[in-house]
Amino acid sequence: MAEFKQKLKNLLDAKTSVKVPLIGSQDFWDISEKKSDSLLIKPVNNEKFVEKCDAELVSNIDQVYFNSSDFDFTKFELEKLPSILDKKLIANDINKLKVQHEIVEKQLLQLILENQAACDDELDKIGMLQNNLKSSLENCEHAKNRLKLAKRQITTAGLGLLGNCRKKSLILDLLNSLNSIKMLLQTEKKLEELVSQANYAKGIALLLECTQGASAFKQFNCIAALSIKLQDALIMTEEQLDIVLSNMCFNFDNEKYSAVQEAYRRLGKTRIAIDQLHMHYTSAIHSASFDTINLFVNTDKVENNKNSFAFLCQCVPDEQLIPCLIALSKIFWNILQSYKKAADWHKEFKDISTDSEDDIEEYVNQEYISKKFEIGPTRLWGDMITKISNLVFNSNMTKFKFDDFLQVLSILNKHIKIGEEFCNSKSEQLQNDTKKSCINYFHTYHKNCLDELTIFFENESWTPCPVKREFNLFQLQEFRTIKNHIQKSNSSRLTHSRNSSMDSSSISTCEYFHFTSDKSPFDNDLNTTYCEDILDTEMDGNSVCSDDTNNSYEDTDNYNITADNYEKPPLLTNTTLTVMRHCGKYLKICNILKSISEDVVTCLCQLFEYYLYSVHLLFTSDMLPQICIDVNSVKLQSVITRICNTLIQCNPENQDPIIREPVALHVLSLSDANNLYSVSERIVAVESLVFLGEQYKLLHSYLNSLLISDTSSYSLQQFYNQTVAVAVDLRKPVYGRVMCKSIDYNQVLGMMTKVNWEVKDIMCEHSKYVDFFLEEIRVFFKTLKTSTSHIYLNEQVLYSIWEAIAVLVSSVFIEGFSLAKKCSNAGRALMQLDFTQFMSQINSICPINPLPHKELVEVYIKAYYLPETSLETWTRDHQEYTHKQLLAVINCVCQNNKRLRQKLTNLLEESQQR
Repeated sequence: MAEFKQKLKNLLDAKTSVKVPLIGSQDFWDISEKKSDSLLIKPVNNEKFVEKCDAELVSNIDQVYFNSSDFDFTKFELEKLPSILDKKLIANDINKLKVQHEIVEKQLLQLILENQAACDDELDKIGMLQNNLKSSLENCEHAKNRLKLAKRQITTAGLGLLGNCRKKSLILDLLNSLNSIKMLLQTEKKLEELVSQANYAKGIALLLECTQGASAFKQFNCIAALSIKLQDALIMTEEQLDIVLSNMCFNFDNEKYSAVQEAYRRLGKTRIAIDQLHMHYTSAIHSASFDTINLFVNTDKVENNKNSFAFLCQCVPDEQLIPCLIALSKIFWNILQSYKKAADWHKEFKDISTDSEDDIEEYVNQEYISKKFEIGPTRLWGDMITKISNLVFNSNMTKFKFDDFLQVLSILNKHIKIGEEFCNSKSEQLQNDTKKSCINYFHTYHKNCLDELTIFFENESWTPCPVKREFNLFQLQEFRTIKNHIQKSNSSRLTHSRNSSMDSSSISTCEYFHFTSDKSPFDNDLNTTYCEDILDTEMDGNSVCSDDTNNSYEDTDNYNITADNYEKPPLLTNTTLTVMRHCGKYLKICNILKSISEDVVTCLCQLFEYYLYSVHLLFTSDMLPQICIDVNSVKLQSVITRICNTLIQCNPENQDPIIREPVALHVLSLSDANNLYSVSERIVAVESLVFLGEQYKLLHSYLNSLLISDTSSYSLQQFYNQTVAVAVDLRKPVYGRVMCKSIDYNQVLGMMTKVNWEVKDIMCEHSKYVDFFLEEIRVFFKTLKTSTSHIYLNEQVLYSIWEAIAVLVSSVFIEGFSLAKKCSNAGRALMQLDFTQFMSQINSICPINPLPHKELVEVYIKAYYLPETSLETWTRDHQEYTHKQLLAVINCVCQNNKRLRQKLTNLLEESQQR
């Protein structure tokens, strides 16, 4: 049995021995080609199935075959045989082993083929290694031969020389070490000198060099202690750098800042330096604001030093707000200017360092710095604006004087402009708070101005203020700062662009950072007054005119104006000057804060409306006779009614502010004939209103440029077309009252009733009432000359007086003619003769030719000549005459036709009812 197993083992050795050819031999390549050819011959569609079967067969191989390379698989297989051998089972095992062997051989060959390139590379490396080993071997043999030669030739003296050279080298190394130690020990003194000279970069370089050198001698105790000292010195130097960096927030020094940045660059802390710089700026804002506020707070209200900034702002007295605000603004300006210089320094440094793009770390640092300076300005400005807002809006500015409020507003406006230039910030919160506070203050101030005007109207003496001939509102100090803006707007006649913004239109770029370092935009924020030169000091203190030649007429028969009067100063009162000053103050607010321009312009228009209403109220309070009712302008009356309804609040239950009507406390003798019913005061009052209207016209273009919405622009245009334009219409009702009271027209009417209009023959002489009427007019002008001797009457005043007289004349003649109950043809001719004679006389003294309303009288006289058939049409077409006057014509024309007279009378009554 043992012999049989031995034979079987030999058989298995012969059958299953794996012959792996040597890599690179001819047998290897032959077998590879055979295997690869046999693999290619196999059908493609069976490839996946074969791979699957191969994998299953490989997985069935016993794991012991893969555990060790010296594994005896023959012995392993024989030991697996049972004690009773089965030929068929053995054959199956042999076939299975053969198949597994083929599969393993195939996979092994595939792996060899796949790694053939790597194998070739390794073979090349092996060849190179063999060559290197051969060269090294030759060098070793050569060195060995040279050593043998030296052993035979070198003597004892030579060895001693070599020993001395070695000692010299050691001594030199020791000397260098001692010098290095000496330099390290002197570092502290040298470092103090460099820091005192502000040469921080060189000091840092010295410290780093010494620290690195000390590490080479750390085995010495003195050097170990020195290393600790150098480390402490480095920390102290960094603290000193941080102190210098913090000082840059208030006083930027280009040289010192360059040295500090170079020192941080040597330390490798460029980014940390930028972070520290921004932290110092933030800290500087907070510390400076607290320090400034503490200088102005009321110490009685501050209990401890731990109060918040908002609480400290509330403790600042109102009278100290402006000095405190200016001081804080100057400090903030200094910080902003320093920050901008630092940013410019880094921008220039970045432009210089762009040449060294190979230094990636430097590039990253510069990008980090740029990002910091993009974000930093907005944060710093936000902190500043918060401090400014807390200081300003924690105070009660409604109690401020106008100039003080205007100064605060100017400072806030400058901050808004600086914010846009510094970091492109609109400072929206500051703008909104400023606008809200300004609106509250302005409406209160406007109400007080109207109340002040009421007092002025009640106490006004209506005497002319002696101003120079060329006076206008631009000469007032209130218009000094905005004069150029208004005149530029008037000259260009440009309307306001509807797409422009508030307060951006008031911002000019690059305006403030052009200031030098020793001057800030807040240095001139102090109340400054300008000298006015508007009064005519050459005039007599009690009169505007010093002699009679200044009046508008030279004798009783000449009622026209002289050429010199064109150069006379305007008639205006102190109240007029006050209104113009208020206009200048209002426009100052618009110039600073354009966002409230619409409110300001509306209130500015109300000043003129109140002036117009007050003059009309005070000088038309006396009753106007019915005969002169035509002097009232319908347009004027509608404007007065509108002002009364919208501006003058007469209802005590209304919660809106009440603007009461002025009451003439100063004695105005409107009924006293001795002073011609206060004709002088009437003329001064009305002409001052007209002059004020002319000044408002100078502001028209500028006011229109301040408005944004179309609705406001339209309202302003309506104000000028209606209210300002109607001011001249006030002359007729005011002057007409004087005419009606001064000229005894009732006597004229009485004389006309006594005239016999039923004469049969045509008269060659006019009636006596004509001469009486003309004499009344002449006497009136004589009295007018005496009553207005201290003022002058310009062309417009005289024209207005004559227009009022013309109304009176036409009314008297028509009324007198209508009193005639019966009238003959000769009587009608007498009417024509009287009126013609009157007109020929009046034209010699009247500057207006023809006299206004003349055609009304002529048409009325001609109506007496109408046939009965045309009378009905004439009556319908001439409703400008009164019912009584029309009825008089009907009665005279239809004396013999009662039926027609009754018909026309009924027609008049129906039209009157309608």
